[in-house]
Amino acid sequence: MQLKWGIVGTGRICQDFCLALLTCDPHEHVIVAASSRDKTQADNFVRDFELGDQVRTYGSQEELFNDANVDIVYIGTIEQVHRDLCIKALTNNKHVLCEKPLAMNEAEVQDIVDTARKTKKFMMEAIWSRFFPIYDNLRDAVKQIGTVTYVECTFCVTGLVSFGIWSLLMAIGCYPVQAALIAFDHEEPVSIVASGHTREHQGEKTDSMATITLLFKNNRMAVLNCLGQDIGAINSLTIHGTEGVISLPTHFWCPTQIVLPNGHHIDHDLPETLKKTNYTHSAGLRYEAMACRDQIMNGKSEHPFMTLENSLQIARIIEQARKQILAAKH
Repeated sequence: MQLKWGIVGTGRICQDFCLALLTCDPHEHVIVAASSRDKTQADNFVRDFELGDQVRTYGSQEELFNDANVDIVYIGTIEQVHRDLCIKALTNNKHVLCEKPLAMNEAEVQDIVDTARKTKKFMMEAIWSRFFPIYDNLRDAVKQIGTVTYVECTFCVTGLVSFGIWSLLMAIGCYPVQAALIAFDHEEPVSIVASGHTREHQGEKTDSMATITLLFKNNRMAVLNCLGQDIGAINSLTIHGTEGVISLPTHFWCPTQIVLPNGHHIDHDLPETLKKTNYTHSAGLRYEAMACRDQIMNGKSEHPFMTLENSLQIARIIEQARKQILAAKH
């Protein structure tokens, strides 16, 4: 049975998501609608990505939400409007996959969670990392290294700050945080300590470089670095346990390789896309789409790898970290 997708937005991540969807089994996934604030942009989007004549285009999100042919919407707009769009979609009887960050803060995420639970529709934040096949190996390996004691992760997106991103942590902070929480089985940290640099953006102070330290009971911790400067960095994740070490040596947020505790390397290639994607390894967006379908077809409203409570916890940590950095005197 096909899952019928409506695409909300026509930006770069929506483009990559559609290219990834096109690598899936067409008997299981089909794009039936796309919307933009300008219908011409939606028309061009459908044409440029060869999505087919069956795709209806709309000049507003509300029109797409009212399309009875749409089962699930993918929301790839700016995060400032995620809460409102998610709530509108859910209340219009749509399942929802919404790009990260799910909303602007924990309170907004809670509003989405409350609506999802009331409507009983499937709802998930698009933390795509968790659905890569390598993350299946990661979850299995974590069970083999005894007690996880220390996690270190660095994520640098070169040029992100100079490009003009409004908040580094809102843009990429979820990735190291979600990885650490997998290692610690989503245990609540006893302390969140954040430090970093700030800058002016459109007349407001915002974060531009950050280190988040999560302290867990019994002398365990995670150190997570987020960078957006014009520098080189190895975007890696290392999980240290009492009986071994696991490493995602590069591209930890969209990995194709893992080093297991026994030193064995596992590689997993991604499929080719119709066109070159905007972002690294974007073909891997297919896995979160496939995961959504699996749960929806089984009558579930959440995915166990990325639950609504997981989204609340990630939002809570990012919000606290940002507050500490912005409040600091430099």
